[in-house]
Amino acid sequence: MLRKKICGLSLAIIMGLSGTALAAADTQPAGAPTNLVERIRNAGNPPQQPAERENIQKRIDELMTKQSQPAAPVENKSPKVAVIYVNNTKSTYDKDIDNEIFKYLNQALPKGTYELIDGSPYVEILNKMGYTDISAAERADFIDAFNGSGIDYCVYLEIQPFIIRDKMTFFTIGKDITVSVPLKMINLGTGKYLYNGKFTEKASDSTIIGDLGNKSVALKGLRTIGNKVLTEINTRLPKTKASTEKQP
Repeated sequence: MLRKKICGLSLAIIMGLSGTALAAADTQPAGAPTNLVERIRNAGNPPQQPAERENIQKRIDELMTKQSQPAAPVENKSPKVAVIYVNNTKSTYDKDIDNEIFKYLNQALPKGTYELIDGSPYVEILNKMGYTDISAAERADFIDAFNGSGIDYCVYLEIQPFIIRDKMTFFTIGKDITVSVPLKMINLGTGKYLYNGKFTEKASDSTIIGDLGNKSVALKGLRTIGNKVLTEINTRLPKTKASTEKQP
């Protein structure tokens, strides 16, 4: 009798753990983007459906095989590009803003050409250096923050708060939204700027019937800026690893 109770208790614990694991799998779909690089690479793609749950024993066998046959290291000759992205709009549609600009970054920094690095840890370094506003950091500050990282280039892009103005005529109501996006590209090998500027675009729209939301107008401006960002990165960012020879 005692043995039956122990077996029953063990089965209940196993089923409980399995249920917890399945619930976690349902709330965190396989393939969901978890960092900046994945979000850029997945921009514009439809959300992935939860993958079919794998057989546990099969996974164990695969892991054991990999452990017993270690693969030879493969040298990645693609230049490493750290992306620092800041969205300061504080809007209700921030995810749409991110996805819109990430589509252009993904196109400008193709996977086969560049190895993308999430620049978030270097933001923390710059914060500790006293730069809570990263746009105020100078070229030398970026160089210090990335010192010894082995990264070739840094791309810094910020979406600044929108300037929104309502406009009205006798027949229509509309909006003017000014979008500003600073962009910096730094060669961390030579210590030189590849680009340092700001894109500003005023997008407008109006309607005869009903209210006009901010989102569609803002994304309209971002699309124009996204194309400009794409052009500058394609033109100025080298497709080879950075030289380590410092220039005056």
